[in-house]
Amino acid sequence: MTNSPGTLEKALDLLCLFTSEHLELSASEIAEKLNMPLSSTYKYLQAFQKRQFLSKNERSNKYYLSLTILKLGLLAAEKASVIETASPHLNALVDRSLETAFLMVPDGLNVICADVRESPRVLKITTRRGSTLPLYAGSPGKAVLAFKDQSFIDRLIETTGLAKLNMNTITDIEQMKEELAAIRRLGYSQSDSEYVSDVSSVAAPIFDYTGQVIASVALAGPAERIFGDNQQRLVDLVKESARDISSKMGYSENLRKAT
Repeated sequence: MTNSPGTLEKALDLLCLFTSEHLELSASEIAEKLNMPLSSTYKYLQAFQKRQFLSKNERSNKYYLSLTILKLGLLAAEKASVIETASPHLNALVDRSLETAFLMVPDGLNVICADVRESPRVLKITTRRGSTLPLYAGSPGKAVLAFKDQSFIDRLIETTGLAKLNMNTITDIEQMKEELAAIRRLGYSQSDSEYVSDVSSVAAPIFDYTGQVIASVALAGPAERIFGDNQQRLVDLVKESARDISSKMGYSENLRKAT
């Protein structure tokens, strides 16, 4: 097997053949479905068996998804459970604030929008599921970054250089460290035009049963609405939602004190 993009796509196509209707497949069935020579099919199957992505039923001579796939599925389920748990809270946030509510989950040096509920107002912030923000620019990312290990924070600063992404991006290392310390102390983050112009937001971290930060919940809108007379109420709303979601994920305050 070569390491070309086409080879990778073919390998992924092979794994995607397994469904609830096709729990087991023979080499010849796979070769036919992928329009691939049987000899090449066996090379893929051997590689997947070696990495425990697939196992072989010696009685039926067919292949099925194995241990590594299970582990990856469990990791995905952890993220999915956060989405499911947060869903009613996002609805409530929009109802109570009339601003757009987001659930963001960490992915490397970024956060990904896992779920969103848009404001009913004409002037509103919109985004789509799957869009990304850097951890260091914007309140949703900073709410996560502040509760990461110091070694992770140092690596992020070294890797990104805190590049300026918009007019209010924090690019000074000491200022960023002070910002993260304030977030840890206050339990929420805020931002205005740090990544996208004229977008302001407040966010709070979500923790799991191990005390690790796994997501953030945020409200976003125009600066005059987020940082006006209503600011403290919006902050209280996101903190309350984050606490409730964290509690349902098995988190308690004692976990953070112990870590």
